Amino acid sequence: MTKTDNGKFTEENNTLMANGRTKPSEKTSLSTFIYNKQDGTFLGRSAKSWAQIIGFYIVFYIFLALFWLGCLWTFLSTIDSYVPRYHGENTIIGANPGVGYQPWLASNPESTLIKFYENDTSSYKDYLNAIDTFLEKYHNKENTRVCDGNGTDSNSQYVKDGKVSSYNDVKACCFELGFLDDNGCGKKDDYGFNKGQPCVILTVNRLIGWEPQKYKSDADTPSEVRGKFRNGTAIAFSCKGISEADEQNVGPVKYIPDDGIQGRYYPYAKMKNYHQPFAVVKFTKLTYNRVVLVKCSAFANNIVQDEESKAGMVTFELLRQR
Repeated sequence: MTKTDNGKFTEENNTLMANGRTKPSEKTSLSTFIYNKQDGTFLGRSAKSWAQIIGFYIVFYIFLALFWLGCLWTFLSTIDSYVPRYHGENTIIGANPGVGYQPWLASNPESTLIKFYENDTSSYKDYLNAIDTFLEKYHNKENTRVCDGNGTDSNSQYVKDGKVSSYNDVKACCFELGFLDDNGCGKKDDYGFNKGQPCVILTVNRLIGWEPQKYKSDADTPSEVRGKFRNGTAIAFSCKGISEADEQNVGPVKYIPDDGIQGRYYPYAKMKNYHQPFAVVKFTKLTYNRVVLVKCSAFANNIVQDEESKAGMVTFELLRQR
């Protein structure tokens, strides 16, 4: 404030700071905040202050990263590379295997219809490719052994609690494909499609440590597969039409091998180049131009079939055209 000649006081245009300097404008304040040449600061901090805070965060994040890696290592050290911690009954994995089939088209995963013209290769070419892809791994016999199922060469000799005694030394049982050609279901016969007798591959889902159990007697064996549990058979199959009309149109069915899947491949455990065993069902006389709904069920004493959840079974449709 200054006093005029008439004795009045007026406010000066400039504002003085406590140190006697004029208060800078907003523009000057921003530029000075970014870099203050007089105080030697950048964004309000001196070089020493910046060095201290940068050093602190470097040390902090290094410690944080090491702590995270330590937690991760501790967690991973508790995980078995070959056997899940929770498997079997009363777990999300369960102890009741599902059933799968081939040919299944990855390009149309929602469809379960197998339709074809036996005289038109192009109509079933995709099915042939699907089966070729599925069987490809069986041609690689590296790290496999011949299993005759006599006890010393079966998986039960090496697998305990879902784990092999030595992952690097124990070899998986080799699953031979010769039985396909012997029954007109091989590649040279277009897996039966060229004669109107499609061969459908049936598989049982792999469950760690699971082993099919035998029925106590023929009396306990379901009538559909009675008499099939011989010569080491562990899983038998039965395929039939879902309705009476389907049952008439499905015609005679041939099972290959006749008894089903041998028990030498069980219990299942993670192994190098594991060959999943399977059986084949051949539909030898499908009715022409009729969509046939088929249900194939797997049987063992510890496989439960459930119509609602489709556990222990698989359904698909067949359409033979001309």
